[in-house]
Amino acid sequence: MASENDIRRLNAERIELLIECSIQAYNALSGSQVSQCAVDKVTAPSGFELIDSWSGVDLLFGRDKTVESYGVVFRSISAPWQYVFAFRGTDSPLDILDDCGVEPQPFIPFESHVKVPDRVRVESGFNDIYRSGNGAVASMQDQLFALIDKYRHASKPLSEIYITGHSLGGALCQLFSLDLALCRPEIHGENINFASPRVGNGAFVDFYTAQTHHPTLRVVNVHDAVPHLPPTELGFKHPPSVYLVAFYATDVLGKMDLEVAHSSDNYQAVIRCASNSGVGGCRNKRLQVTENLSICSELPEPEDH
Repeated sequence: MASENDIRRLNAERIELLIECSIQAYNALSGSQVSQCAVDKVTAPSGFELIDSWSGVDLLFGRDKTVESYGVVFRSISAPWQYVFAFRGTDSPLDILDDCGVEPQPFIPFESHVKVPDRVRVESGFNDIYRSGNGAVASMQDQLFALIDKYRHASKPLSEIYITGHSLGGALCQLFSLDLALCRPEIHGENINFASPRVGNGAFVDFYTAQTHHPTLRVVNVHDAVPHLPPTELGFKHPPSVYLVAFYATDVLGKMDLEVAHSSDNYQAVIRCASNSGVGGCRNKRLQVTENLSICSELPEPEDH
């Protein structure tokens, strides 16, 4: 599948689960203690429990290189034990537009003996967040593999893993999906991400597609600017499989309102609308998202994106 706009042809239940998990990853970031998971603000999806979290050094958006909560782990309450790794991003497209670096770097797996083709390159800002620690705190990469290895040998051993994230989280979760496929190939993971920017060059996409055990599905609003970054003119590409939605603000700004087009809450509202529509897509000129916000949702044409 290269492009789809009918959610009936996809696993709608899983897409709904993972956009909810992505939103909860945002809720885990406390305004007062950003390095700690705000457990009291996180609501586990039905049938799951919150069991862990991880942090990262905010090298992309933070001037002071602060340690921040960057993700949460949910586990199914009943066997077989399903685990969800949900990465936090940014709901602000302006952060991505202003601060997204475009300098390509090699991808370095968790296991140093694993070889990656020389031509594979990833965007530097995302890669730095994924791989950097600050001396006192281990890198996100190290924390994630420590969790994976713990769950492999737990009393409720990992059976299936779903990996997800919105925006910056969508980029980080793709780096982790490739790393997991390379360094723990016995674990089969599925990636569904939302509003992700491009992560690497064409060689990265080819290598990623060949190594990961399940195809990655991107969920993209055609009016969202972030999935168009970094630009293709610099060699960056997306994995091919994409579920397209289309929505924008109903107020005077309309399609120019970048915040509305990128919001994880709005993605969730359109996905729910599509799931419940009976026709596979959301066609609602005034879809009420919150008390003060409505969006216009339409059915996009499938295309290579």
